[in-house]
Amino acid sequence: MKKKKVKNYKKRIIITTIIALLLWITGFYIYITYENIEIDTTKYETTRLQSTTNEQTVESEEENSQKIADIIEETTRKVVGISKLKNTGSSIFSKSTETELGLGTGFIVTQDGYILSNEHVTGSKYSKCYITLENGNNYEGTVVWSDSDLDLSLTKINAQNLEYVNLGNSDNIRVGETVYAIGNPIGYEFRRTVTSGIISAKNRTIKLEEDNKVSYMSDLIQTDATINPRK
Repeated sequence: MKKKKVKNYKKRIIITTIIALLLWITGFYIYITYENIEIDTTKYETTRLQSTTNEQTVESEEENSQKIADIIEETTRKVVGISKLKNTGSSIFSKSTETELGLGTGFIVTQDGYILSNEHVTGSKYSKCYITLENGNNYEGTVVWSDSDLDLSLTKINAQNLEYVNLGNSDNIRVGETVYAIGNPIGYEFRRTVTSGIISAKNRTIKLEEDNKVSYMSDLIQTDATINPRK
């Protein structure tokens, strides 16, 4: 029995030794093989990839902001001040008369002096009002059309070759788009103030009750841009 156990033990040692030797030879062969492999680096190019998404976004926002500022600057030149009182100074925006003048806002829509505004600013048809352009020139205006339900009016002044606003199509606007308002909210010191907001809703209808009369304004555009309330 002892001789059989000794033989088995020797047999296991021999087998283990052979396996270890084979593993060593295999590992050595792999090492030698890969050590002698030469890589031709001239056939490969390395490129550093950079993400330009953020840079492009920043540049796009800056360009868009610049375009908006250009449009507002150009439009501001076509905005006018409107008063129902005749100016006693050099301008209806004069500081010396600002407390006497109920300033409102309008904008030029034709080169020959038609101005769009609100009826509560200019008065009804055939009313007289006084207009000051961005360059300080003053004119007496006559309301040639007005609509109390829409609270809109057209006033004519005797002037030519005026810069005017190119009106867009309100049917094309979408809820969520950015809008800007330009006007004279308080007086001289705050003339041509710019505020912004979004289109909050379209096709709104509101009920108006004034002087024991009820009327409705329909197809209105709702916005959250800051606008002084009607006086």
